[in-house]
Amino acid sequence: MAKAENALPVARNVAEAKQQLDEQGLTIMEGVLDTDGVAATCDALKRGIEADETQGVPLNGFSFDPDTRNTRVFNLVGKDRAFRDLVEHPTAIDLVRHLLGHEFLLSNFSANVTAPGSGAMGMHADQGYVPAPWPPYPLAINVGWALDDFTVEVGATRFVPGSHKKDHGPDWGASYDEAVPITCKAGSIFVMDGRVWHQTGANVSADKTRAGLFAYYVRPFLRPQWNWYQTVTPELLREVSPLMRDMLGFGSNPTSDLQTLYLKEA
Repeated sequence: MAKAENALPVARNVAEAKQQLDEQGLTIMEGVLDTDGVAATCDALKRGIEADETQGVPLNGFSFDPDTRNTRVFNLVGKDRAFRDLVEHPTAIDLVRHLLGHEFLLSNFSANVTAPGSGAMGMHADQGYVPAPWPPYPLAINVGWALDDFTVEVGATRFVPGSHKKDHGPDWGASYDEAVPITCKAGSIFVMDGRVWHQTGANVSADKTRAGLFAYYVRPFLRPQWNWYQTVTPELLREVSPLMRDMLGFGSNPTSDLQTLYLKEA
């Protein structure tokens, strides 16, 4: 099984990635997006940021960030086809189903752009809203898409090895010296079991930003973080694939009648 110099789990194929997720709660796959794919997605993100700025949508200063330097962009599904393609990328979906099963929901899909001088986010787990003790299996999975090289200098995501084996989350304000930066090249994905303790790293560079996209999937009985019923337009719903409709909660599930009603009213 391939290993990076810093002992991070780097998978050569999906089979290895699944094994690493089971054993370490984390896997990295390089080159999932080629250079053109990275460039096109970066362009889409730039347009999304500009559109939100024009419309007065908040982009920073959120309660879970330590300062106002990071840029957060939400509702990527509704912003560009490039983002929707990532959400249902075959490699990502294969890994999601490995941990969550065939049925799942997309809870959120957002961007985080660290800026020079931005601080580290508090250590957390993505299923931290679930009361402890947690069941011995994940309730969520996060697929991170690196649009820039993730390095220590620009605030690479940090994680605590072995934390996915715990039945509870970390203390938000605590410091964990054992945390390891998830370093990878632009075009890579890194995938985390929802129990993994992790945080956005501090960007200590003088003039570099670092963009990452985070697709957060959950088991189907959990309420998504983002209310797709409020933001997905009827036009978009007609355009997307059956898989996308399912993961947004409009598909073949107990709420399928809502889809019919929504389209009739449009």
